[in-house]
Amino acid sequence: MDAGRRRNWRRWSHRCWECPMAEATTPSQNFIDGKWVNAVNGGTYQRHNPFDQSLVATYQDSDERDAADAIDAARQAFDKGPWSRKSAAERGAVLRRAASLMRDRAQTLADTMTREVGQPKSEMLRAVAGAADALDYYAGLIVERRDEAIGGQRRDAIGMILKEPVGVVGSLTAWNAPLSVTHKACPGLAAGCTVVIKPAHQSSGAVVQFARILEEAGLPPGAFNVVTSARENGAVVGQAIAASDKVDMVTFTGSSATGKAVMRAAAGNLKRVKLELGGKSPNIVFADAASLDHTASVVAKGIFRLAGQSCQAGSRVLVQESVKEEFVELLLKHVAAARMGDPFAEDTMCGPLVSEDQLRRVESYIEAGKSSARLIHGGKRPDRADLRGGFFLEPTIFDQVGADSRIAQEEIFGPVLSILTFKDVEHAIAIANCTIFGLVAGCWTTNLDTAMNVARAVRSGIVWVNCFRDDSPLKYMPTGFQKQSGIGAEMGPEGLEAFLVTKSIMIKLA
Repeated sequence: MDAGRRRNWRRWSHRCWECPMAEATTPSQNFIDGKWVNAVNGGTYQRHNPFDQSLVATYQDSDERDAADAIDAARQAFDKGPWSRKSAAERGAVLRRAASLMRDRAQTLADTMTREVGQPKSEMLRAVAGAADALDYYAGLIVERRDEAIGGQRRDAIGMILKEPVGVVGSLTAWNAPLSVTHKACPGLAAGCTVVIKPAHQSSGAVVQFARILEEAGLPPGAFNVVTSARENGAVVGQAIAASDKVDMVTFTGSSATGKAVMRAAAGNLKRVKLELGGKSPNIVFADAASLDHTASVVAKGIFRLAGQSCQAGSRVLVQESVKEEFVELLLKHVAAARMGDPFAEDTMCGPLVSEDQLRRVESYIEAGKSSARLIHGGKRPDRADLRGGFFLEPTIFDQVGADSRIAQEEIFGPVLSILTFKDVEHAIAIANCTIFGLVAGCWTTNLDTAMNVARAVRSGIVWVNCFRDDSPLKYMPTGFQKQSGIGAEMGPEGLEAFLVTKSIMIKLA
């Protein structure tokens, strides 16, 4: 049996070993009020693998009626159900069981995401591990956090400052990181909130499987609800969740344009909004970086390892003029070694883009870049027989990029890197801040003063110094969102606080 056919017999669900084609043609169901149900309209849609166009799964094509049912279930579960009334320890125990089940089923979850999104399985296994760790983290944090008491103002009065769950949370997840639901919505579960999830139509599978895991872990009905929909109905369902007066908070991950639409829809009842939006993140390389070769390797991974399909991709590299030529040579060496191919192959770094529409969108940016910068690598679809069935694009690098050009200003969300140069610290900071985004940034230098000056001045939710993204040695620090990269924060204690509201209780003693 050849490699392609062997892949088609990988385990599809945690329940049994079987040919996934049977599972793919049997529609997955919505999860509403603890029950697995079909969409009210009876419609379904199919998701195909961006690597070889094979059928991955069939999902419910829901509309606003299904969204309303899920919202009603979450509202009832929060107002009258057991979840919000359980102790922090009891909620934490459910999340810990779910984390354990995720680790047990890591291969299945990673296989599903790899088939649906096209990103390398090695990266998807990392994503599963990170998601399970996040569940454990918030399970512990909700038990450890403390409220406050005011007892020293008067002897005949005492005050309490409590943090309570915000209520019903609607979460609209991104296709490139479906299991990010564990830090975009599950802190709310830890706090006692109930949740309605509308996963991206390209990657619903892992979220549906996660709902099964929560069900098995003991989460009560209505606490976690999943409604899937195809692209056309996706906006309808998302709008219904964001606009509903029965929803107290909405979280969204995606483009800045769609984030603004979510905010407008959420304004009806002034619900709390948390948004992770676009990025045009700079990697700033100074001449005194400890190792230009290591830096070039990390810069290449930061933009190309997920085919650039990440809001935290380092899509701009700012290089000090005196080392520009040397750095570019090293960068090209590492990019040439980056292998495109089957996402299930262990040595694949760059899988396909998620869809033909996304591929064409990225190609339009490359054409625009050719008129304003110098293309020094890639820029076209690969001419390899084993890749022709997928939505592949060569890792692409532009040099001599102007800071105000489209490819330096707009989020491309593909494997396209812009090289810009700077003279000194002030110049680097000015270029880094010269976009509407403020998500993440990297700074490479051995000078502590330089590092701190850059880190303090660059408007970014995270600044990594001498590391970038998964190269970072630290975990659970919050990601804040600045400028048009979003509102709020994720991970860390701040990620939990986002789902809590403050209540003061003042008691006059007799």
